[in-house]
Amino acid sequence: QFLVKHPDFYDKLADDFGEIDYNVASQTFGEDKKYIFYPILKDGKVTSLWYGKLKEDRSWVDFYLVHDASASTQRMIGEFQNYYSKKAVSRGEPDPPVKEIPEIVITPPSTNPPINDPLPNTGGGGTYTPPYTGDMSGGPIMHGGGTGTSTTQDPCKKTKSIMSKADVQAKVIELKNQSKVGSEIGVKIKADGTTTATIPGGGHDVELGSTAGYQGGYHNHTPTGIKMLSPPDIVKMMDFSMAQSGGNIQDGFLGMFGSEKCSTCPDGYRYYNYMINFSGNSQELAGFLYNTKHDFVKLIKDYRKREKELSNDLAFVNVSNGELNDKGLEKLFFDTLKNMGMEGKVNLQKIEYNGTVQTITLNSNGSSTTATPCP
Repeated sequence: QFLVKHPDFYDKLADDFGEIDYNVASQTFGEDKKYIFYPILKDGKVTSLWYGKLKEDRSWVDFYLVHDASASTQRMIGEFQNYYSKKAVSRGEPDPPVKEIPEIVITPPSTNPPINDPLPNTGGGGTYTPPYTGDMSGGPIMHGGGTGTSTTQDPCKKTKSIMSKADVQAKVIELKNQSKVGSEIGVKIKADGTTTATIPGGGHDVELGSTAGYQGGYHNHTPTGIKMLSPPDIVKMMDFSMAQSGGNIQDGFLGMFGSEKCSTCPDGYRYYNYMINFSGNSQELAGFLYNTKHDFVKLIKDYRKREKELSNDLAFVNVSNGELNDKGLEKLFFDTLKNMGMEGKVNLQKIEYNGTVQTITLNSNGSSTTATPCP
């Protein structure tokens, strides 16, 4: 409701403080303490913190802007700044393996951190002109969660709408071409279909950065990589879901494009284009993001191990090259969801090169998948 009333909130926040980096956080969840801090960056510098306090029933989160000059706040800002001074962790499929970074330990004050007037000017003192006054005073800046689901269009219509945008089509062609030559690139996409400039990545990873203000993102996997969304990709999709306004978490998405050589295919390549979005409710999403510590090193090892196991089943491989076919890749995805404790909470769709969208579901016995064309 807050973002409906104040649609320029993130733009105002970005102008005066910077963007919230939802990829980096310090959190504690115990019997009596349930909170999370995200850094807010401007020009590479941590300026302030985005503080979330989970309700006792874990149904929704109050968010506050923390920017005061107290020693505790400045110490926390310094801890996050130290993190950014170090080499960032790889977020994609590792080859070579994922690099680990030391855990950031933030100890918040014994009481709630001091909250100044809502969104005060960076110089200290005073408040913004409307709409940042009035009913916001003394309370949280915004909250999200609950048990509701998206009130927007169904996944088929939504995916078709996303893929029909001219900017998105141009970027998907770029990702398609990149998937044949190696190294990853990516792009973030707004609800109106406008995109960021192409974001360069590494050999098997690309960091899309802050999800604030964006509906979703797209990236490519490489000729030697697995042509399916990986555990870090699934978590990144949830970051986009949490960033959606109005509680429409199912609007967030992440897409992937992959390719492999194919002597019998029209242009010598077989293409894989998949998109995912969260299908659970807000409370479940908050639990997966805030209550779960994702061990990406282990998750990706499990993902790659399962890929090798499936490649031993002829039903799941392309006979010509021995790599996983559509059925194998889709089975790998659903097995990965189960391994992450997220079974049944993510929609998977396959987009054919001719624009046909198919919803992929796991069969009731879990042995294979079914592709149902969207109407």
